[in-house]
Amino acid sequence: MRGRWFLLPAAIVLTAGCSTLPTATRQNGPDMREQMKQSLVYLEISSYSYDQFRPWKNTEVQQKSGIGVAVGDYEVITPAWNLTDATLINVRRFGRNEFIPATVKVIDYEIDLALLRLDPNTAGGPLKPLRFVEQFRRGEKLDYYWLSGNDSLDTGHGYLDRAAVHQSTVSFTRLLNYIVTNTSGETGNGQVYFDGGKPIAIACWSEGTKEAGLIPAPIINGFLADAADGNYKGVACVGFAATELLDPAIRAYLKMPAEIKDGVLVTDVYNLGTGSDTLKAGDCILAIDGRQLDSYGRFLHPLYDRIAFDYLLTAHKVGETVTFDIWRDGSRQQIKVEARNFPAGQMLVPYYEYGRQPQYIITGGFVFQRVTRAYLANWGKDWVGKVTPHLYHYVRDLAFKPAPQRKDVVILSYVLPAEINLGYKDLGQIVVKKFNGVEVCSIADILAAQKLNPDSIFDVVEFELDNPTVVIPRALLPIADKQIAQTYGIRKMVNIE
Repeated sequence: MRGRWFLLPAAIVLTAGCSTLPTATRQNGPDMREQMKQSLVYLEISSYSYDQFRPWKNTEVQQKSGIGVAVGDYEVITPAWNLTDATLINVRRFGRNEFIPATVKVIDYEIDLALLRLDPNTAGGPLKPLRFVEQFRRGEKLDYYWLSGNDSLDTGHGYLDRAAVHQSTVSFTRLLNYIVTNTSGETGNGQVYFDGGKPIAIACWSEGTKEAGLIPAPIINGFLADAADGNYKGVACVGFAATELLDPAIRAYLKMPAEIKDGVLVTDVYNLGTGSDTLKAGDCILAIDGRQLDSYGRFLHPLYDRIAFDYLLTAHKVGETVTFDIWRDGSRQQIKVEARNFPAGQMLVPYYEYGRQPQYIITGGFVFQRVTRAYLANWGKDWVGKVTPHLYHYVRDLAFKPAPQRKDVVILSYVLPAEINLGYKDLGQIVVKKFNGVEVCSIADILAAQKLNPDSIFDVVEFELDNPTVVIPRALLPIADKQIAQTYGIRKMVNIE
């Protein structure tokens, strides 16, 4: 099988390397440490985020590190995870003590990759760029390399176990990862993996030495090609939810012939992403771009075996055409849709807000915030079972469904005790429905609603479910807000973008 070529979606061509020799008899790749001295860099990143419960305060500056690999004379790539909330990025090359300033040229959290540009004036000459090879040989022993903080060029190894569509550690996307097992040490922040002296991937997550996930060459090369013209578009995002279709009774209800045993059931259609404007709940997706899906939503890939259909969508660049074969209304149909993605900020409940201050309004000690996944994660690792069921409903069922009548989920987070809000101090984690009679579509609506009814002596806040109405005396607000700001160290009472 070695040396055969396969034509894959989005014009990705990979080299199959399914040697019939046992792994143990294969020769290890050459030692690349000397060659990597001008290709690998050490990243030192300063970052800070914001306190989600006190959104006017930022957390202490943290120092993080990562690995970068040269892909141009003065450009390096690294997993985007390394750069979350980054405020300062410095790069150190092998054999040099001084740091080189770097800036983010392109960052895409959906595929967990970032392209950095080094300052050519202080870089000490060009780097030696690597060209990633789109090669996958299951069972191979892979060597990995990294430049450590003590200026040591180190190496380790692991075994290429499989390819799988894996949930991103930084975003809502599910993308192709190579999975390696039995690694020499823990990897996950940019170590470069080689197969037979050829760079094929960089590490993006790790479960100790048991398993590690790699961003493979097809994704890396697609990212670099998209970024080359300065007009980065990104990859397509899935715009629907689907589940396995194993029950014959459901197939009979859909009036599917007995001979059609494949395909997955669309259970929900989002307001964002690929297929969101065309697919319907109850559709059965039989194939994507001619690739037949089994009843678990997987297709047979010539190199990777059976993997989830998400790969077929994320292999597309934004703007390309995706062809779905579906079963709808008792007949087989074919529809063509445009590959789409979307920024996380457009979600009803944003999955992330890296590098951005949370949006909030404080009036009379009442802290109103936009709900984000980062906010809910403050309940800890098992936050899903700790937040109120009503809030979790928005995350689980509606996160991808912003609408003109509701773009944000706005809550009264809690109340800062003060004389103006006596009797309300125990309120919190409740969803705002109306402010001064206006339906709250986004958090900015509160600012507009505060200006309504100038003759009224109260601001009136109504909430969903059976929560009590809040009445805030307007005449007391100017003095009360100043006192609250001073008491609780609030420099800015409003942060709305």
